[in-house]
Amino acid sequence: MKSLQRLQFDLGEQISRKEYLKRKRKNSKLLKKRSKITYILMAIFMALAVYIIVQLIIYRRYNNFKYTLGEGVNAQAVYNIYFITEGYTYDPVYSISSITSLGENETSILPSCNIEKVTVEEEYLYGIRDGALCKIKKNNYEIEELLKDDIKNYVKHNNMVFYISTDNGILKSYNVDSGETNTFDIGNVEQILVNDDNVFGITHTTDEKAIYRFGYDGQGKSKISGDTEVASAIEDNGVIYFVNRSDSNYIYRVNTSGDNLAKVADIKSISGNSSKKEVNGEKYMFVRDNYLYYINPDDEDSLWRYNLDDKSSERVISASIEILQNVDNTVFYKIDKEMGVYLYNYDTKFMSLVTRRRVKEFVIDTYTDIASENI
Repeated sequence: MKSLQRLQFDLGEQISRKEYLKRKRKNSKLLKKRSKITYILMAIFMALAVYIIVQLIIYRRYNNFKYTLGEGVNAQAVYNIYFITEGYTYDPVYSISSITSLGENETSILPSCNIEKVTVEEEYLYGIRDGALCKIKKNNYEIEELLKDDIKNYVKHNNMVFYISTDNGILKSYNVDSGETNTFDIGNVEQILVNDDNVFGITHTTDEKAIYRFGYDGQGKSKISGDTEVASAIEDNGVIYFVNRSDSNYIYRVNTSGDNLAKVADIKSISGNSSKKEVNGEKYMFVRDNYLYYINPDDEDSLWRYNLDDKSSERVISASIEILQNVDNTVFYKIDKEMGVYLYNYDTKFMSLVTRRRVKEFVIDTYTDIASENI
C-alpha cells in the first residue's frame, strides 16, 4: 500500500480534505522540482569530472615526452628555446624567457628588457633594443650595447653584422672585432641574405622588388633577380628561393651567381605582405634533404614540402602556421591566432606543445647541449 506523504501543519490546525489534497499536490511538485535540480547538478558534476580527466589525458599525451616514450620521443633531440613575450599595454615592452623543448625549466631571463629580433650563437645572444644592436652573455645575461644606428633588422655572420638602417632602408655592415662600419650603395632594403662569399640585399619599393648581390666590402653590386618581384627569400647551398609577387606568389629560384632564374613549380608561399608582417623568408620556407618546405597559402597556411628530385608535393602539418624555424629534422612553429609554440619531427612524426605562453617570436639554441638521458 502506497504511504501518504507527511505534511507539516500546526497542532490544532483543522483543514478540509480539499485543502489537504491541495497541500499534498503542492508538496509533491516541490519535491519533484528539487529532485530534478539534484539530478541536473549531479549530471553537470559528472560531465565536468569526465572533461577534466579527458583533458588531462590529452595534455599528457601531447605534452609529456615520458608519456609517449616509444613513439619517436626517445629519438627526439632536446633544445633550449628563447622566446619573447610582450606586455598587455598600448605600447608593449618585450621580455625574454627560456624553456627546453621538453616544455620544462621555463625561466624569465630578461624581463622588460625591450629586446627583440633575437639570434643565438655559442656564447652570446644578439638583439635589437630601441634601434641599437645588443650583445648578451648567455652565462649571466649581461647586456652590452654594440652599435646604435636606428637598426631595423640585421643578420650576424661570423664576425660581421649586416644590417638595415631605418634611414631609407640603407644596407650597412659592422665588424664586431674592429668596430668598423661600411655603407653599401643600396637603399629601401627589406631583407638581407648572407653566405660565406656574398651579401644579398632585397629591395622593396613601388617600382622594384629585387635581389642585389655584393661582396663583403660592398663592392661588385649586381642585380640577379631579373624582372621578378622578390619577397620572402632564403638561401641554400648557392641557390636563392623566393616568392615572386608578380607571378601570383609562386616560388622561384635563382643561383647566387645570377644564373638559372626560373619558377620552381606551381607551388606558392607567403609573400610577407598583407596580414603577414614578417619579411624574413626563413620564417616561411627552408630546405632539408632536397625537400623544399613551405607554408602554403592555398591550403590555409599549412606546411607542405616539395621534392626537388621527383617534383612531388605533400602536406606535412595541417595547422595554419604563422612562423616557423627548422632545426635538424624538427620544425618549431606558431599557429596563427593561437598562443604557444609547437614542435614536429617530420621523420618520426612526433609532435608536442612546448609552451602555452603568448609568444611573439622564438629562436632555437642549437649550441647548448641538453642531456636527455632521463626522458
